[in-house]
Amino acid sequence: MTVSVDERPRPQLARLDEPEIYTETVYADAKRYGKHVGITEPRLRTQPLRPLTPETSHGYSVIEFALEVLGVRLYPWQKALLIRALELNEDGTYRFRKVFVLVGRQNGKTTLLTVLALWWLFVDADSFPEHLPAKDFLILGTAQNLDIAEDAWNGALKRCDPNPDEDDEEYVVADLAAETRKPVKTNGKKSLRLRNNAKYEPRAASRMGGRGKSAARVVMDEMREQQTWDIWGSVSKTKNAIFNSQLWGISSAGDAKSVVLATLRDGAIKTIREYEQYVETGLQTLEEFANTHDVATALFEWSATPGRPLMDIEGILQANPSVGYKPMFFDSIWSDLLGDEPEATKRTEILCDWVVSRAEPFLQGEGWADSADGPVLDDDDNVIEFGSTIADSSRMTMGIDVYSSARTTSSVIGVAGYRADGRRHLELIAQRTGMSWVVKYAIAVREKTGINQVALQTKGCAAADLVEPLKEAGFDIVSISGSILLTSADRLRKRIAADQIRHRSQGPLNLAIANGTAKDLAGMPVWDRFGAPVDISPAVAVTNALVALEAFVPAEKPPPPAPPPQAASVARTDYSVAEDVNLATAAF
Repeated sequence: MTVSVDERPRPQLARLDEPEIYTETVYADAKRYGKHVGITEPRLRTQPLRPLTPETSHGYSVIEFALEVLGVRLYPWQKALLIRALELNEDGTYRFRKVFVLVGRQNGKTTLLTVLALWWLFVDADSFPEHLPAKDFLILGTAQNLDIAEDAWNGALKRCDPNPDEDDEEYVVADLAAETRKPVKTNGKKSLRLRNNAKYEPRAASRMGGRGKSAARVVMDEMREQQTWDIWGSVSKTKNAIFNSQLWGISSAGDAKSVVLATLRDGAIKTIREYEQYVETGLQTLEEFANTHDVATALFEWSATPGRPLMDIEGILQANPSVGYKPMFFDSIWSDLLGDEPEATKRTEILCDWVVSRAEPFLQGEGWADSADGPVLDDDDNVIEFGSTIADSSRMTMGIDVYSSARTTSSVIGVAGYRADGRRHLELIAQRTGMSWVVKYAIAVREKTGINQVALQTKGCAAADLVEPLKEAGFDIVSISGSILLTSADRLRKRIAADQIRHRSQGPLNLAIANGTAKDLAGMPVWDRFGAPVDISPAVAVTNALVALEAFVPAEKPPPPAPPPQAASVARTDYSVAEDVNLATAAF
């Protein structure tokens, strides 16, 4: 299906760039009457590779499906998103394998996901029957909370339920219901299935929630709630073996604990900036850029420009594109901003502003990002370049730290070594919940690499409980205490400032470095475990490994003593041997 665009004059929208995206004249009407109107185009956005038309984006088809089949008139920002996110390659497959959407709360993302899911089921599931038959087409909707995952599913079911509840009969579209089998409505097992066997299932985003299912479309709602990589690792891989698969991650802004979303967002922003730097300025062709960058991941973010005041109108309109189209929405936002919630909460949820910490990071502006030398992946996540590595001839050390709070305990292991160019390489090699796994894992690392030096704080922290088990396992313990502790964090800062550090740009380590704070102890800066807004154990672990590498070089073992000289044979000449010798009385 394609959208037939009428000939009405189209208003010029704020921040509307090429290619032109069709919107309603209601925008011009709203401006004429002096109302506040949200900004249609996302502040941060991945650029299209070619002009977007009904032939190059399925977004137009979704917009028409919403209006003509469902009777839903999407907001301008929802249309803009669909057209950009559903961009097509020349062979008709989706350009983007992963799409990340950030927008302020209550802007209509559930409606958007409901419409998109229904279009996927009733239109898109039959797009490539030779590669992906409808019977293998699964939409997997996930969220940290099952109720959230079921919101869009319930909205979709209302439109196509062949046996609706009395209260939902008015929402049912007869043509869709005729193509739908009896749904499963049991809590935790809900499933919507068409007569061609295309399916839509909501699941809680637990570590096992998506395992075992190969999904053609994955929706991860409220990604800001993912604080470890377990869920992302299990659910995101469900689409890898499926032709023309696509994952959508949608959320408001996160905070210091939103490790997954922060890392993925940072990567997408970096690609956006480098596209502007190299392609738009003509320094590289698009083909050259695509050879070294992930052009199959998209970010579309409606957010206030960082640093804007809380009650700034422009910032509100940047992060809330439904203002002016959703009745009383601006008044509701203004009331919420005047409410009693903490300012950080208002900024993240209403202005879609990443508020990580009000405290100044210890390594602020010290060049950690410039020290990154991570692996380069192609569109299928295959490694093209390995990035920074430790030289084969280098000595290596391990650093260990433990994060402990009232709710959880986790441990992390880092390594340090010298590169071929003499710089220090720092890397995380393990981060898991609990502590019981650490010694066994360290032994496995030693067997593979020969590392026997382990550095950790031996007093006043949870990691101290690992000292004796590590000693019993035969490790050479480097005690990070006393004067060594006082100078350890500053050692890392000085090495970064001197351009002597390289790392692999790992998300948990980047987050700890970017937000880790220090406290003054005896006039020296020491990593602040409890004052930092994030888990800084990754930063502590690699710092410990660096200290051991530089300051605790084991003394060379003395060469083994030479073996004693071989015994010499001695001939006796002081006696003579008679023919009949009595051995009992012979003189030896």
